[in-house]
Amino acid sequence: MVLLAVIPGILLFLVVWKFDTVEKESPALLCKLFVFGALSILAAILLRTLGVHAFTPLFKGDRSIWFLFVDSFVLTALIEECAKILVLKFTTWKNKEFNYTFDAIVYAVCVSVGFMTAENIVYLIKYRGEVEAVRLLLPIFAQIIISIFMGYFYGLAKLADASGDKKGAKIHLFEAFLIPFVMHGMFEFTWGASKLVLFIIFAVYVAAITIVAICGFVRLSRSDKMIPESRAEKSSASEEW
Repeated sequence: MVLLAVIPGILLFLVVWKFDTVEKESPALLCKLFVFGALSILAAILLRTLGVHAFTPLFKGDRSIWFLFVDSFVLTALIEECAKILVLKFTTWKNKEFNYTFDAIVYAVCVSVGFMTAENIVYLIKYRGEVEAVRLLLPIFAQIIISIFMGYFYGLAKLADASGDKKGAKIHLFEAFLIPFVMHGMFEFTWGASKLVLFIIFAVYVAAITIVAICGFVRLSRSDKMIPESRAEKSSASEEW
């Protein structure tokens, strides 16, 4: 079971990494992203625990569809996507290796794999290994798909920033959080609800985002754009010279 929690995510990351054809990222940076992504689960668990204690009294212990909505979007998607985008931003934004837009997708997927690997191990420990395979595999696949969208907008944000478009950079950074947050919340909500209609919506939703992500992913891999050196970096380089 431990191998099932760890290997699939790493294999899927290697598939993504293979499509980074222009310039491979250093193992040191990828390891850092994976480890920080894994460690961010600690903050997510703490915030989720505090959130559950805060929201449960409001619903008076009733695990209704509304509690599932709050649990999915606020206590899960909001916290986890915040953790991932923060790790991504503070680890790679000013890194000199971040010089192509497709790099952002590799970084986002790496952080997500680290997070999901740690989360799956926590589940195995919590439930003493008695976890269904689908409970381990489906979230890994879904989170990698969602992280491709995060990486796409994150790459646009870096490109805009390097081009001097600070407003565009802020907008794309917000999109890099907002789109994955909504997608993640939808995934958790439709999967967690034991209703036939929502299950059908869930199946269609997962199929749709998978097709869109894969098509966009392949297209971006083929049309990878170089990120120009920002004005601040040029100024700093001139001063050093």
